[in-house]
Parts: sequence; C-alpha cells; structure tokens
Amino acid sequence: MNGPNALELLATTRELLLGEMLPALPEQLHYECRMAASAMAMVAREIEHGARALRIEADALEQVLNLHGLAGLTAEDARAMLCQFIRQGLFDQPGPSRDMLLHALGEITRARLSVSNPKVVGHGR
Repeated sequence: MNGPNALELLATTRELLLGEMLPALPEQLHYECRMAASAMAMVAREIEHGARALRIEADALEQVLNLHGLAGLTAEDARAMLCQFIRQGLFDQPGPSRDMLLHALGEITRARLSVSNPKVVGHGR
C-alpha cells in the first residue's frame, strides 16, 4: 500500500488548515491557526533538510576542532568542547583559528535557518 508520505500529509493538512479552516474560525483564533500552520511547515523542512543541517554542523565543528588536534568527537561532544574553548578565550585573538570558527558558525547558522526560517537565508542576512 503506497499512501502519502509524511511531507505530503503535512502539506495537505496545512493547506486544509489555511485554506478551509482559517476562514471559518473566529478572528481571535486566526493567529493560533497560522502558528500551527507555520509549525507544520517547519516540521516538513526538518524532515526534508534536518539531516543535511546536522551534517553541515558536524563537518564545520570537525574542521575547527581539527585545528586543535581533536577529531572524531560526537556532535554533542564537539559542541561542548567548542563552547568550552570559546569560554576559555581560545578564539579571542584574530587569526586563522578565529576565522575558521567564524566561518563554521556562519555555516551552521545558515544550515539551521534553512530549516527554521528559510526566508532569512534567502535574503542573505
């Protein structure tokens, strides 16, 4: 049996919510209905692009930590180690290490925004 997949179900339900239900709801519920539709769109983007965003983050963190002889950490450990290094001031001085960190943080931010708020990424902010 081949039914609609999760993305198709979300899209169909979101269209129903915005196209049919929103106009029939009292005005005081319009905001909540649009919020629910927005959450559904975010879930769909997470399903579609979430794994890619996690790979981008893992690759970016690995590149930064490789400069300090740390490779092969889990994503969670890499995040924790990077946070510790930042708190310790390891990237405070201008130079290649700091440049690589800033580049990595930009890549991670764009990847996450492509899921949570792709309009921001589209505007090049």
